[in-house]
Order: sequence, then structure tokens, then C-alpha cells
Amino acid sequence: MPNSPSRRLIRRDELQRRIPYSMSHIWRLEQRDGFPKRIPIGENRIAWDEAEVNAWIESRIRAGKDKNIASPRKAAVTAGDR
Repeated sequence: MPNSPSRRLIRRDELQRRIPYSMSHIWRLEQRDGFPKRIPIGENRIAWDEAEVNAWIESRIRAGKDKNIASPRKAAVTAGDR
């Protein structure tokens, strides 16, 4: 593919530094199409597409902001005002 951007694969250790979930939970998310699929890169070796993982992280950040979740401190102050 001419002029295609280079893709980077990340291995499990790097994925776990970025995503605070167990590998079992990541596997469950993958099965429900809720996380980028792992890519077999060799015998007993897997990786994930870094761009897909980064896009997933950004989507989680946006989802959290869209919910407009009040911080626990703000909720406690508001409850105390009643």
C-alpha cells in the first residue's frame, strides 16, 4: 500500500499499562465487540493495533464526559445543602 501510515502493534504488557482491566475482562470485552480484537502475531504471541486501542481509550473518555457524571465531592456537598 503506497503512502499508508505505518501501524504499530502493542503487546500484552504495554496494553495492561494502558488499560486498567484484567486480561480476562479484556477478553470478555473483545467477545462482545467492546474492545479491539487481538491479533495473533506468532505462535503463543498476540498483540493489538495501537491505533485501535487509542481510539477505544478516546471513546471511553468521551463517553465519560457525555454522561456528565458529578464528582463524589460535588455530590456530597449538594446532598449536604438539602
